[in-house]
Amino acid sequence: MCGICGISSTSDRASARLDRMLDAIVHRGPDGEGRLQRPGLVLGMRRLAVIDLAGGDQPIFNEDGSVAVVFNGEIYNFRELRTELERHGHHFATRSDTEVLVHGYEQWGDEVLHRLVGMFALALWDENRRRLLVARDRFGKKPLYYSREAGEVVFGSEIKAVLAAGVSADVDDAALQDYLALRYVPAPRTLFRSVRQLPPGHKFVVGDDGFAVERWWQLRYEPKPAITVVQAADEVEDLMRTAVARRLVSDVPLGCFLSGGLDSSTVLSFMSELSDEPVRTFSIGFDESWAGDELAAARATAHSFHTVHHETRLGPDEFLRLLPAAVWHRDEPLAEPSEIPLLALSRMAREHVTVVLSGEGGDELFGGYPKYRVDALLDRAGRPARAAIGARQLHRLAGWHRLSRRARLAVEALATAAPSQRWPAWFGADRSAGLHAADLRPLDSALSEIGTGLGPLDRMLALDVHTYLADNLLIRGDKMTMAASVEGRMPLLDHQLAEYAARLPASLKATPRSTKIVIREIARRRLPATLLSRKKIGFAVPVAPWFRGSLGDVLERLTFGPQARPDPLVDPEWVRRALALHRSGHYDFGKELWSVLTLDVWARLFLDGAEPASLIFDR
Repeated sequence: MCGICGISSTSDRASARLDRMLDAIVHRGPDGEGRLQRPGLVLGMRRLAVIDLAGGDQPIFNEDGSVAVVFNGEIYNFRELRTELERHGHHFATRSDTEVLVHGYEQWGDEVLHRLVGMFALALWDENRRRLLVARDRFGKKPLYYSREAGEVVFGSEIKAVLAAGVSADVDDAALQDYLALRYVPAPRTLFRSVRQLPPGHKFVVGDDGFAVERWWQLRYEPKPAITVVQAADEVEDLMRTAVARRLVSDVPLGCFLSGGLDSSTVLSFMSELSDEPVRTFSIGFDESWAGDELAAARATAHSFHTVHHETRLGPDEFLRLLPAAVWHRDEPLAEPSEIPLLALSRMAREHVTVVLSGEGGDELFGGYPKYRVDALLDRAGRPARAAIGARQLHRLAGWHRLSRRARLAVEALATAAPSQRWPAWFGADRSAGLHAADLRPLDSALSEIGTGLGPLDRMLALDVHTYLADNLLIRGDKMTMAASVEGRMPLLDHQLAEYAARLPASLKATPRSTKIVIREIARRRLPATLLSRKKIGFAVPVAPWFRGSLGDVLERLTFGPQARPDPLVDPEWVRRALALHRSGHYDFGKELWSVLTLDVWARLFLDGAEPASLIFDR
């Protein structure tokens, strides 16, 4: 695990700019630094040593030095690839997983990407062809940002590295609208006009033919096999076991983030099965009176699997103290307040381990969110019926009476034609319009890429994988763990497991009555019965009550006090009204107020040049 960066440019100042880029991401790799300089190119990396601690320094070269790579991530099948490449006559100089990249490129060219099992952002230089290949893994577990200005290409694992090279930090107004509507910015945009995010499963090439971005992988949801729940669970269980086993390969201590939910608990069950020693588990909670607190459930699960358990609680004072650092590491406003407890959890874990496994991805692949029950309801209607049905007829569908009022509104919105008209029912963009007019074209574009041949449930799952998972959850996971120099691994996003899950029939993912059908069958075999009956809570943070106290006071001072920015990104009068209504207790504007608060902190750090340590938020 590392951070990488580079500049393709004829500038004679590229090397000095690379120094600043590497300094900006030192937290991603405290164990070492490497660089490559060639005419028109500089590459750099910061290393967090996990495999081959002594011999894995980068860049790594092929036998004659004509191919070099800097790499962020892990290749879990590197031993199998190494054996195959050695049969082809390649000679290895290290035990590192990184070295299979240069020899694999020699053997298979860009097709080596399809042979990799793992997570990665890589930059590979082919001296003979004067060609730079930059690629990102299938789901976007490892981030990669770039800028093209004045005939040069600048790229890095974090936006702050790209900005450190001198790239403009001007705000992209369209991306700001995306953020206010969705609370994150879908790729390829970022909040910076001159910086783009390389989408998951994409690569770009810089060479004699110029610059080109291409997709190299996409998750497919067809064809659907004829299969029972038990048969599907048998296959998924085997694939999960393999995925977890691959992610236990490490030359440093590892552990597990445990929320007490189905996904992380199932991952823990496999870790315990495959490990010779008790697994180290890490959990975080809030006030015990908070209905969303899962610490007791996590503790009970840890006890069931006899783990070495570590836990902590986070109150509003510590939450506020961590806010500037979390925004700094995220590079953009925090999409969700859960990013701050994840940073605190990662720092606690770093005192004991360097690698952690988590259950990320299970909801988006197997249909875990309550909203998917709505799409299952539409699936039940059938395609001809969906095409003909109107919002006034939806109440006649079986299961309609079991939906909440919000879910019924969402179904009615889904009956309209334009995706941008449907999404406000899910994301609350009608209320966000009070902040800034919301333009949801990025989601329309993603839906267009997915196509119209899938049913409602698979379309929603595919859209969440393309956007919410890749551009929010995985970015959150990478940035907050790497802020603490911890490597996060996500076995449920093993691409072979994911490809099988995507093709499962919709009825094995979610129904109007239940969610995550196959995962629940596996959990029934492996987890305590008490866990199976728990209602899904998610990584909830009590910001709504906190905004009626200390968080509200901080937002008020930042918006209206002497510290207020002279050019606010959000209308202060809207903030005043929303905060007053929220404090009355009759309205819940917690999510909207959170968006405003974290956007203000981001502007101070990245637009005004404040240092995180200078932003002290007292009660």
